[in-house]
Amino acid sequence: MLPKPVYEVLPIAYVVGSIIALAVADHFIVVLPVALLLSTAAYIIYLRYHFRHLTARERAAMMSERFKSHTKPKYVRKRHHSF
Repeated sequence: MLPKPVYEVLPIAYVVGSIIALAVADHFIVVLPVALLLSTAAYIIYLRYHFRHLTARERAAMMSERFKSHTKPKYVRKRHHSF
């Protein structure tokens, strides 16, 4: 788990890093990674904003749904008794 200060600053670091990469770039091919980095930062900021503005009940429901086990029960071999 990341420390809270690092966790909070990470999207901002993505944006700053992409702007620096775009400013320093001498080739147009840098635009694709910069766009990916910016879209990642925007998505993270959106997810955090959305999650932090939920009520406690909505947040609990979302987390329980997210961590619910989606695996099928293991196959249990039935015993056949011969009498």
